[in-house]
Amino acid sequence: MSNEVLGADVFYRHALSPEDRERLPRYRHLLDALALSPVATQLLDATPPEQRNPMLILAALHFNALNGEATLAPLYEAIGEVDPEDFAQGVVGALERDPTLVSGHLHRRTQTNEPGRSAILGQVLRALADRGTSDVHLIDVGTSMGLNLYPDFYRTNSGDDGDLLNFEVLELAEPLVDTPLPAIHQRVGIDLNPLDPQTSDDVQWLKACLWPEEPLRRRRLEAMLEAMFSWPPASRRRGSALDVIDDVIDSCPSGATPVVFHSWVAAYFSRADQVTWRETMIRHTRSRAIWVYFEYPPAVKGLNPPAATAASPRPGGSQIVVTECGREQASWGWTHPHGRWIALSPPG
Repeated sequence: MSNEVLGADVFYRHALSPEDRERLPRYRHLLDALALSPVATQLLDATPPEQRNPMLILAALHFNALNGEATLAPLYEAIGEVDPEDFAQGVVGALERDPTLVSGHLHRRTQTNEPGRSAILGQVLRALADRGTSDVHLIDVGTSMGLNLYPDFYRTNSGDDGDLLNFEVLELAEPLVDTPLPAIHQRVGIDLNPLDPQTSDDVQWLKACLWPEEPLRRRRLEAMLEAMFSWPPASRRRGSALDVIDDVIDSCPSGATPVVFHSWVAAYFSRADQVTWRETMIRHTRSRAIWVYFEYPPAVKGLNPPAATAASPRPGGSQIVVTECGREQASWGWTHPHGRWIALSPPG
């Protein structure tokens, strides 16, 4: 179901995939408690349709905790030790006493910028290299702070050596692809509100969008923010992807293939905008571009994703869809929305 038809209480209960509800008991209890709170449901109903996502409410609460709010800060700081039900009731109690904890942040957008997706994008780019793509211009739609513009600066599944830029990905289908990545010449991020790694409020908001029961994600974000200042420069375009994508692709020099990537972005588009985006991207893939997305199929029916050759190995998976230049959309398998696992199976 799309954001446009879900009731707020139902949306809270379905905000996490079944897999993540199992892994994250405190956020599971919190979302269930928010679903029963008239204040929380009214706040979610007050958000614009394209941002009607419980993750925005969770991020606003976490943002307050990170900034020392008296009730929330202790709960979040000790989240690994607090009973899940006590955590949920404490957070909802604080919200119901002071709804401005959330209402003051409803102008923001959820911008998780999960770099774990880069591990999966890297696998797709390696598979494309196997199929003859040697040089690319990488375009990240919904780029947030741009952390997914650097798949060539992360390592994947090469053992737990304590390196925070090394992603261990559970393989659920074929072994991981070890072909070298294509050379990335240009890196361009598109976002309605691109975040600046040198602005403290932007950095704090990005941390707030992470799930506090996963402290590794915060440590990894902090390591990346430090490392990315020495990485190649990337450009950021502010605006709607529908408005700027033609110019961004047309501005890519010849000699390399534009690869347009997005994950859990089109799910926020209206159905009409999804259809327009699909038509726009198909036009570009007929000439020079490759289109890659990891989206949850029920949320992007306007993209008309292809039928999968096999079901997602775990509930709530994002379908990996690739449209190579001159070809139709094709299902390349499945991934966890944050890149925890991959079941990659490119067509022959």
